[in-house]
Amino acid sequence: MPVLLSGVPVDERLVRQLAAIMGKPVGAKLEQALLFRASVVALSRDEKTAVLSALEKAPAGLEELRELLLADERWRFRERL
Repeated sequence: MPVLLSGVPVDERLVRQLAAIMGKPVGAKLEQALLFRASVVALSRDEKTAVLSALEKAPAGLEELRELLLADERWRFRERL
């Protein structure tokens, strides 16, 4: 089941992997969202920046997630112009 992570549909498996590499508080927020089977997880700009930073050195398998979030970030930036 996909989770809408900061506006981007992400496979639950990838959210679980992301939670494992994130430190607190973002990792705990993601784990709690998975525990309660949340279908939407909002991230603040600071949280999203932390996620993108963590994904720069992400293990294999999370490149797809980084690309999804970066593409969304570029699109949102263009919307603000």
